[in-house]
Amino acid sequence: MKKIIYLSFLFLLSYACKPPVQGELRGVDKRKPFYPEEAFGASKIPYGMAYIPSGAFQTGDNDEDIMGMHTTQNKTFSVPAFFMDETEISNNEYRQFVHWVRDSIAREKLYRRQDGDESKKWVNIPDNFFSEEYRTFMDKGSDVQGGNTPFEPFMDSAKNVEIDNTYISLFPIDPNAEKEMKDAEAKLKASKDKIDLNPSITNEELAGIFDNYDKSNKKSNKKPKKPKKNTVNSGRVENRKYFTLNWDEEIKYDDPTTALLLSDMYYGAAETYYNRKEIDTRLLFYDYYWIDLKEAAKRGKISNAGSVEDNYTNISREPLGKDNKNNGHRSVLDENGNIWLDVTKNYNKPEVEDDEEEGEEGEDDDEGEDSSSSYTTTILKNPGQDLDLGYTNSKGQHNAIRGHTDRRRFIIKEKINIYPDTLCWIRDNTFSNGEHMAKSYFYSNAYDNYPVVGVTWPQAKAFSVWRTQIFNTWLQSNGDMFVNDFRLPSESEWERAARGDMDMMEYPWGGPYIRNSAGCFQANFKPMRGRYFEDGGMTTVKVYSYNPNFFGLYCMAGNVAEWCSSSFNESSYYFQHDMSAEYDYQAKDEDPIIKKRKVIRGGSWKDIGYYLLNTTRTYEYQDSAKNYIGFRNVMSFLGRGGKDIDKENGEEIQSDIQLK
Repeated sequence: MKKIIYLSFLFLLSYACKPPVQGELRGVDKRKPFYPEEAFGASKIPYGMAYIPSGAFQTGDNDEDIMGMHTTQNKTFSVPAFFMDETEISNNEYRQFVHWVRDSIAREKLYRRQDGDESKKWVNIPDNFFSEEYRTFMDKGSDVQGGNTPFEPFMDSAKNVEIDNTYISLFPIDPNAEKEMKDAEAKLKASKDKIDLNPSITNEELAGIFDNYDKSNKKSNKKPKKPKKNTVNSGRVENRKYFTLNWDEEIKYDDPTTALLLSDMYYGAAETYYNRKEIDTRLLFYDYYWIDLKEAAKRGKISNAGSVEDNYTNISREPLGKDNKNNGHRSVLDENGNIWLDVTKNYNKPEVEDDEEEGEEGEDDDEGEDSSSSYTTTILKNPGQDLDLGYTNSKGQHNAIRGHTDRRRFIIKEKINIYPDTLCWIRDNTFSNGEHMAKSYFYSNAYDNYPVVGVTWPQAKAFSVWRTQIFNTWLQSNGDMFVNDFRLPSESEWERAARGDMDMMEYPWGGPYIRNSAGCFQANFKPMRGRYFEDGGMTTVKVYSYNPNFFGLYCMAGNVAEWCSSSFNESSYYFQHDMSAEYDYQAKDEDPIIKKRKVIRGGSWKDIGYYLLNTTRTYEYQDSAKNYIGFRNVMSFLGRGGKDIDKENGEEIQSDIQLK
């Protein structure tokens, strides 16, 4: 009997361990579970941040609206889980941003100005860069209009021969695909466009790829000449787009040669003070991008591309209903301020043979030609049109898939000077001596752990983008996936974090009193009738001062008020969604100033106790830099967002492994 039971057990065990059938639905292979400790360390939380679990809170005044503002309504908001900085961003943390911008500018200058190998050490050059095919392949990409079609993915048409040839020449071929390779080569040789599979580059051209400057960037009234096929578009400026900066190479600012090459980064002789050599902070501009997802989510007109001969269109319908309404996307302006048109393809302009593209002795080939002729007919006549990615079957049914003609409309480029306005200590306190703070607050290491001030709302946003790129670049270098972006908190997120899961409480530490049982003030503000130092600080104090709230967040009330991502509207509580509430109006330069108000929360060292309340709402203009406003970042949590992060990220991971 025991033997039968034993054999039965072995049979069941072998059945349970049977490998799955390959045809079963099991998801994509080789996708490992998300382990937060791989991205954030053993704590499973980003460094310097606290975990705010998903939850709800009731906002609105808990007592009489003593100021008669009527800007808060009793309403319940639910907020998904997120991480939040335990402290306000400090001077030293923001200084890392300033130094990064300074050093990136210096590296760019040294790359352009030094010779030979000395120049190359400031950038990372791809292995295959010194090959014409590499740059052709990198520039080609997919622009929807000219990429490979989903119906013929490899050798789909003559116009894609060049990119397929580039792919073949750059990457090793699988031995099992040798026959396909030979067939591809045969098709290439049989095509009308004879393309050399291994184009040669002379030594002179090879040197010119890196060492020569691009001459086509000079301002000229003439249209730039189109380069001939298989010629090298040389120049450090032109080739810079293929490189990344090398941050492993240290900049020796004290080196005489380096100092000479970077001399234009410092104040000139006329602006120096006691011959001090100081970086000109007016030159510290940060270029960055962000994607306007709200604009991309809008529905624009469907482009009537049925009359256009294109691989992606098999359209027999005229869009009806709301598609015909005047609800196009924002137009995009080119560098000259003209409305941008998609000229990826031009079906009216005849193609010019190679030997006709350039006249004798380098004369321009567009003399006497109507320069507007190349813009007469394009696929995209209206920059607000959407792209119809749908397909009409033989029965006349359309699957109504839609996309965007060109996502450049939604990639917004920004350029901003990132140095804090240190003079805010003088400007914001009229008839008060703030010169010593203006001179030393951001400069001296005595204030390293004090909150950064004098930062506008756009500067705080730029810092968040920079912080995201730094962190994601590090993750990518380790082979890990990107995580959510660092950003400013919404107003609802800020209040959820400040309340610390203690609903109906007056202050972040609970309440209803502003002193503790020992009679000490629990925040840095303006107590009594202006006895500023009674709470332990004359102006700002260190970012980890006083006791943290239930979530482990310091100075959620007092010290400095904090920028939120939300725009300020007195009645926003009446129309905001009750989940992940957010009101975000992206004000333009020509908008009335009232539309440029951004929410600030928490009160500051100069405010009375009313502004320390969890419910108090106020604002400042987004282009203002004040000595009482700072900020902190948040990051949306990846996952369910339960109260216990260890249980949340542990049991779910184990269940994922078991399911797999």
